[in-house]
Amino acid sequence: MTSDVPASTASHRGLLALVIILGALIVVGLVGLIVAAMMGAGRRGAEATGPTPFVTSVPAPGARIESAELQGNRILMRLSGGEGDELVILDSNSGRLVGRVKLGAAP
Repeated sequence: MTSDVPASTASHRGLLALVIILGALIVVGLVGLIVAAMMGAGRRGAEATGPTPFVTSVPAPGARIESAELQGNRILMRLSGGEGDELVILDSNSGRLVGRVKLGAAP
């Protein structure tokens, strides 16, 4: 008599264990991707509201802002005052002072 049971059931058990382990790894990987996407969306949502407002002062006593213009992410201001004219360049994202250029002062 021949039996319908395969001769090597140990190899079938090993394959079954491998399929179960790989399936579990796929599920864990998908959960990780979903969590990472949600965390990234939360960060992008916070950035979409814009940077936090800032207050900066231009330390020139008695200076007057003659003109100001936005160029890219820089704010260019022309100041006039007791110390002479100068250009002040600010980063519009952070409010950080990028540079100052004195006008009309010969070295």
